[in-house]
Amino acid sequence: MRQLLCLAAAALLSACAQQAPVKLYSGAEQPTSQVLVVEMPNTLEVLNINGQPAPEANRMVGNSLRQLELQPGKYRINAYFENGYDVGGGLSHEIIRTRSATFLVDGQAGDVWRLEFDEPSNLREAEAMEDDFSGYAVNTRTGERVASEPGPRYVSMLGQMFGGGSVVASQDAGIAPLGAAPQAQGAAAVAPVAVPTPSQAAAPAQTLPHDASTLATLKQIYLMLSPEGRDAFLEWAAQ
Repeated sequence: MRQLLCLAAAALLSACAQQAPVKLYSGAEQPTSQVLVVEMPNTLEVLNINGQPAPEANRMVGNSLRQLELQPGKYRINAYFENGYDVGGGLSHEIIRTRSATFLVDGQAGDVWRLEFDEPSNLREAEAMEDDFSGYAVNTRTGERVASEPGPRYVSMLGQMFGGGSVVASQDAGIAPLGAAPQAQGAAAVAPVAVPTPSQAAAPAQTLPHDASTLATLKQIYLMLSPEGRDAFLEWAAQ
């Protein structure tokens, strides 16, 4: 058992050290020179991009910068600060999650934009910006800095999926720039997957789409649980 845990830990550390950029556009993989890259620190979580939930954008772990690959164009990225702090000398742990800010990006092929903000150094500073979070989108090629706008309050992924019958694009559809229709992979268009409303979700016949977005959401929920909650979650998943 100990050997198995060591192997799992080694695999996790290896994955953290070698994280590939997250592809958020449709179609075949394109070289970096043909896409727009958005970089962000690991304490910044994406709420949605152009109004569309993007759980894949938050799938990476570790301390390295996250890199999102998008089609060239305009984007409104709603993102919020989230980090954990030790309380009472490590006796407890508090998660600070701010209101989101809307980062404005207008990038060409080959551009790299970086989302920046003043990182708090302690719990008190983090609490002070819970309702007043802001930052900049910086074009690393030109040096252009675009101030963020106030964004919507944080809504959990389950809230986004079940709160209003929202539509989550399929993995192949990707996220399109503002003013452009989503591009489907191949010749045929891929229809978006309509997420059921709460009343529909209660029906036994309704299920979530079996794709990477759903799995990423479940992983996020698991990581937010207490040790007891994780045990209960795993017990439920095994049923």
